[in-house]
Amino acid sequence: MINLWLSSWGLVAKTLCLLAAIAVLFMACPVYATAQESELSTSASPSHPSSKTVAAADLVEWIASGAPLDYDNVTVKGMLDLGRISGSVKQPVKITNSRFLDPVSFEGVTFEDSLDLRGTTFQDNVSFVKAYFAGDAKFAGASFLGQADFRNAVFSGLASFSYTQFLSDASFGSAEFDGDAAFLQSRFASDVDFNFAQFARLASFWEGIFNNVSFLETQFEGHTTFLNARFNGIASFAATRFGGDVVFRSAKFLAGTTFGLCSFGGLADFAGADFEKAAFFGGVKFSDLAYFIDARFNQDLTLEDARLYSMQLDNATFGAGARINLNGSDFTRFIVRWDVIKGMLVYNGAAYLALVKNYKSLEWFDDADECYYQYRRISQEMEPWGWAKLSDIISWLACGYGVRVSYTVFWCLFTILFFGLVFWAGKGMNKFEIEGVELPGNPSMHEDRRISLTDAMYFSIAMFTTSQAPVNTYPVSYYRHLAMLEGILGWFFLGLFVVVLSAVLIR
Repeated sequence: MINLWLSSWGLVAKTLCLLAAIAVLFMACPVYATAQESELSTSASPSHPSSKTVAAADLVEWIASGAPLDYDNVTVKGMLDLGRISGSVKQPVKITNSRFLDPVSFEGVTFEDSLDLRGTTFQDNVSFVKAYFAGDAKFAGASFLGQADFRNAVFSGLASFSYTQFLSDASFGSAEFDGDAAFLQSRFASDVDFNFAQFARLASFWEGIFNNVSFLETQFEGHTTFLNARFNGIASFAATRFGGDVVFRSAKFLAGTTFGLCSFGGLADFAGADFEKAAFFGGVKFSDLAYFIDARFNQDLTLEDARLYSMQLDNATFGAGARINLNGSDFTRFIVRWDVIKGMLVYNGAAYLALVKNYKSLEWFDDADECYYQYRRISQEMEPWGWAKLSDIISWLACGYGVRVSYTVFWCLFTILFFGLVFWAGKGMNKFEIEGVELPGNPSMHEDRRISLTDAMYFSIAMFTTSQAPVNTYPVSYYRHLAMLEGILGWFFLGLFVVVLSAVLIR
């Protein structure tokens, strides 16, 4: 009886436990449902989109709410216009590796935190006109298929456009880069301008590729580099100011290039640069070293009215027919050997004389003489016939305008040889030898005979150097006048020889 009662009670206890477990399960179900709903709600937020496509209107609404935005690999449809947002964008905005299918307008928008659009593709026009970036602006790896307009934009922090592609026209006109500006390996497939832009710190266009580019009156205050950059179209740096060092080392300029009225406050490194077309540096001012070692100029190099502190053109090469224009230029040091630029200078007397002075200051006296000689030859050819031209011709033939002592030596030797042969061939000299008696005025006292060629040359040398005939030898007939003429020429050429030799030896 007792055993039966215990068995019944155990069955009741098990039943109660089962009911309690079921009750607990039903109580837990609402909690689970609430957590699941919360998770679904979170996955559908703009920070973690549940869909790969996002409407531009939803994006604007979310940014206006002030919550941080973090998108990656999404597609944005519809025109995105943040100009409708009242006030500034205070939170960080990140939309990376994504695609904007329609136009994007950030005109006049202020981003108080960072803007991260790395790797994003803009398939239509984009406008950042008068946008203000208080934090970093990251566009590295982005692609702009339509027009990109950054005019009057202000970048207070880092402006990163490294590896960015601009496949249509782009403009950074009057933009301000207060932080570092990085355009490393960026590509501009169409026209781009940085006219009146200001770069306060580092500006790097290392290995950038440009089509037509304009830097009209652009201000570069920090270090600037265009190392290995490639300019496929016209490259204009007119009136641009480089306050610090600038590097164009190994850059390639494949079309017309102008640096007219540029100002270089620091080192200007153009070593190894390649100028396929004319390179215009008219009115440029190099306050420090202008380094053009190993540069190549396939066509003209214009330095008209330039101000050069020190320009180095060692090992530079010039194409056939290339011309160098130094008209009106003022330079302290122009370091290039005369053999490199000989025959290429556009004629200007002041430029030639300045170059002669430059070579003398460098103690390259042979280069100075060669430069001066070509200057006088050109000026003589351009001079009209008259006494001035005649005197120039005499100066040219006699002494190479005072810098060719070999010319004077040649005329000395030629005069001696010429008159010696004339005296010998024409029997214009007599020689008498009477022991103890010398009577050159009495022919009956000696035997008249022709002298040897050696004696004729000896006589010519004596007349040329001293204007006096040697003992026992005298000219006859009209050869006396020739002897007198040789003496006059001797004084003239010997005096000229001393003067020219002194000028060459005493520097």
